Amino acid sequence: MDHTKRLSQQMDELSRRQFVSDVAKSVLGVSVLSYGGGKAFADTEVPPPPPGGGKAKNVIFLYMPGGMTHMDTWDPKTHPDSKGPTEAISTNVPGIKIANHMPMLAKQMDKLAVIRSMSTTTGDHAGGRYHMHTGYRMRPGTSHPHLGSWAQHFLGRRNEMLPDSVIVGGGNPGPGWFDATLAPMPVGDPAKGIKDMLPKLERSKFDQRVELARDFAYRFRKEFPHDDVKAYSDFYEETIKFFDDKTVKAFDVSQESKGLRDKYGNSRFGQSALLAKRLIQHDVRYVEVSSLGGWDMHGGINTERINELDAVTATLIEDLEAEGMLEETMVVMCSEFGRTPINERGGRDHNPGAFSVMLAGGGIAGGIAHGTSDERGRKVAEDGVSVKDLHSTIAWAMGLPLDERTHGSGGRPFFVGNKGKPLTKIFA
Repeated sequence: MDHTKRLSQQMDELSRRQFVSDVAKSVLGVSVLSYGGGKAFADTEVPPPPPGGGKAKNVIFLYMPGGMTHMDTWDPKTHPDSKGPTEAISTNVPGIKIANHMPMLAKQMDKLAVIRSMSTTTGDHAGGRYHMHTGYRMRPGTSHPHLGSWAQHFLGRRNEMLPDSVIVGGGNPGPGWFDATLAPMPVGDPAKGIKDMLPKLERSKFDQRVELARDFAYRFRKEFPHDDVKAYSDFYEETIKFFDDKTVKAFDVSQESKGLRDKYGNSRFGQSALLAKRLIQHDVRYVEVSSLGGWDMHGGINTERINELDAVTATLIEDLEAEGMLEETMVVMCSEFGRTPINERGGRDHNPGAFSVMLAGGGIAGGIAHGTSDERGRKVAEDGVSVKDLHSTIAWAMGLPLDERTHGSGGRPFFVGNKGKPLTKIFA
C-alpha cells in the first residue's frame, strides 16, 4: 500500500479537501481560490428565467458591517432623542428626505428605492451578518448559501474564465451546503486584485509543478473518487486558464482611467466599488463589496464614514448608468441591523427592530420610500419587510425560482429566499 493510499484512508472528508487545497498552495506556489474547478468551468446550459423578474442580470451587494445607522442615512428623524447630528434634506423626489450627510445620493433619489421598514430578530453581529447574507438564521449543523451561489446553481456559470461571484473585503459565508464549485472568489485588496495569487516563480518552473500536481491529484482522486475532492483537485487544471492575461486584467482597477479612479476615491471602499463595476463588465454575475467596518457607532456618529458612503455609492450608480449597465445591474446596500436613538455616549446601540435598505437598478422603479419606522426609529410602524422578504426580492429580480425545492444538508429542503415574499411593487 503506497503512502497516498494510506493517507487518504486516514482522513475524513473535510481533511481530504483541506489537504488537497494545501498541496496546491505548496506545490504550485499560488493562493488557492475559494471556489474549485470541475463542473463550474464546464459549459452549462442556462435555463430561461421564470415569469416575472429576471431584469437584474447582475448584482452588486454593498454591505455595511457593524449595523449601519439608518437614522443618519436613509431614515432621518426629528425626535430629539433620535435626531443626533443629522438633519433631513430634500431629494430630487418631492416628499422624500434623507440625511444631510448624503447630498450626492439625494440628487439620485429618482433612481433609488429605500425600504425603511426592515426588521430582524437577530441583534448580534455574527448572527445578523449570517442572516442578512443567506436569508436564514444560523442553525447548528447547517451552512446556508449566499445569493451568488444560489444564482449560479439555478442559472449556471456564464463565464468560462472568471468566477460567477466575487467577494471584495470578506465577510461572506460562501456556498453553504453547495459544493466548492459554487463558492465566491475572495479578493482582499482591490488595488492589488489577484496579483498576490499569481505564481511567484518562472512560468517554466510553474508548468513543471503543475505536472507534478496533476500526477499527485490523479493518484489521490483514484483512491478517493468523491465529487468534492475532484472539485478541489481540478484546481490544477484550471490554474493555467485562470491566470490568463485577460483574466488578470479584469481584476486590475489600474486599467480604468485615473479620472474615474479618483472619482471613486482612494479609499478601499471606493476602489472596491470600482472593481465591482469592472467585474460586472467582465460577466461576473454577483459581486459583494464590504466597507470593512466602522458602522458599530456606540460612542459617537462617524459622519465621515457616511460622507464616504454617499460619494462612492453615487459614483457607482452614475458610472453604471453611463456605461448602460444600471438597467440590468441591481445595487443593494444593507447592514445586519439598525441603531437605537442616541445613547449617553452620543452614539447608537444595536437595534434589530428597524433599519433601512437601499436598492437601485435591475428593474427598480426608483423614487420610492417603502414603509416607515416609528418617530424614534426603534420599531417598524408600517409595511414591514423581513430579511427573507429582501432575499426573495433580490432573487425574484434575478429570475431565480422562489418555489423550487433544493435539498441541502442532511437532505432537508431549502428555498432561495427562505419562502419570503418579494416586494414586487418597487419594480418598474
